[in-house]
Amino acid sequence: MPNFSKIIAFTLTSVGFYSASILLLKPVFAGEPIIDKNCQYHQRTQETFQKIPPQNQGKTFQTSAFQVNNQKYALQLLKFPNSTGVLCLWKPNARRLERLADLSVIQDKVIEKIEKDVSKPANYIVTVRGDKTEEILKTIYRLNLTNPNQPQLTPLIRVYKK
Repeated sequence: MPNFSKIIAFTLTSVGFYSASILLLKPVFAGEPIIDKNCQYHQRTQETFQKIPPQNQGKTFQTSAFQVNNQKYALQLLKFPNSTGVLCLWKPNARRLERLADLSVIQDKVIEKIEKDVSKPANYIVTVRGDKTEEILKTIYRLNLTNPNQPQLTPLIRVYKK
């Protein structure tokens, strides 16, 4: 017959260690990291949730790799809960994504679709829905990333409301 005092002592010691480990650990939230509108990744902590509200937390919707001057880049589209999108660029030897600069015409708008332009390397066709207050239903642009530090945006087609 086992010695009950040893079993009780072992059980109480185990419960004590378990309780101490719970109190000492920082809470961790499972899931993918939080991405803000500036293309920055953040760990899922309570502080991050307070600093970046859910409406400002993006999800990676699409990633597309391309090559310029024998360097590999990646264009990434982030989608936010209000259906708007942000375009980010990953550059070689960079540790973080960068929000594409000088594209205020399409950044934080409803980006419906991005496709590679097969006729031109490092070019994409981007379809953007117009705002409810605009006369434009949607606009299709060519995004030229042959110089990733200075992206160029050219409107190709505009579809107007009646």
